[in-house]
Amino acid sequence: MTYLEAHFTTPDGLKLYYRDYANAAGHVPVLCLAGSTSNSRSFDDLAPHIAQTCRVLTMDWRGHGNSDWDSDENNYSFTADADDVVEFLAHLGVPKVVIIGTSRGGIIGMVLGLSNPAVLAGVVVNDIGPEIGAAGSKRLRSRTVLDAEFATFEEAGINCRARYDTPTPGLSDAYWTAYARRTCRRHDDGKVRPDYDPGYGRAFRAGQTTGSLWPAFESLANIPVLAIRGSESDILEAAGMAAMAQRKPDMLTATVPGRNHCPFLDEPESLTAIEGFLATI
Repeated sequence: MTYLEAHFTTPDGLKLYYRDYANAAGHVPVLCLAGSTSNSRSFDDLAPHIAQTCRVLTMDWRGHGNSDWDSDENNYSFTADADDVVEFLAHLGVPKVVIIGTSRGGIIGMVLGLSNPAVLAGVVVNDIGPEIGAAGSKRLRSRTVLDAEFATFEEAGINCRARYDTPTPGLSDAYWTAYARRTCRRHDDGKVRPDYDPGYGRAFRAGQTTGSLWPAFESLANIPVLAIRGSESDILEAAGMAAMAQRKPDMLTATVPGRNHCPFLDEPESLTAIEGFLATI
């Protein structure tokens, strides 16, 4: 399926990359937001699938993929990312979207509930919530690589599989090589490295002071929400998703077997849940 590739410029002068699968009309557009070390390519399976029935947008965070790197590492923050989303929608003249947010993208969906709820027609949070597992958070910070490099995408894929931790039956070496091609880039020196600014890696490892995310989640009280969880996740733990459902009884949920943080959203369980959720918007 074809898509438009373009950039928009933020108020502080960065050019951020996006894709527009403008193939279907008549439904609220969907905006897919990637995790901390990913980019719009992580939706290469999901976006064409749901673009059969609605317009789908994806974007690369500042410092990621085909977007500009920020010279000030302090701007790699949830606040800046949320502001970039609002600027992006204003650039396209899109008043309202359903956000499908993986990890960091899901946090931005919740943050927008506080700062700009009018842009939200619905939110899918993929393996993230207001309670983040302590062990998982520590694991991700320790494994957000700064200077990893590989000779080939195949080698990078082996590393990706090892960092995922949870056994993934049915996912071949070729699958992990494709995953590496979505999250890594070959540079001019021939080396394959993670496709984000090392400065972002430093900011991520330093951690961010966000305070409680419960007010952000509770701001979605009148907005449809679907929470997807990997059955083995140490980021969105089972107790964390249960607490979300207790505070928002109308929230839809789905659990993807054999996935840690995060489900890849190409699993049948993920696709069925997302399709059903979008049909309700």
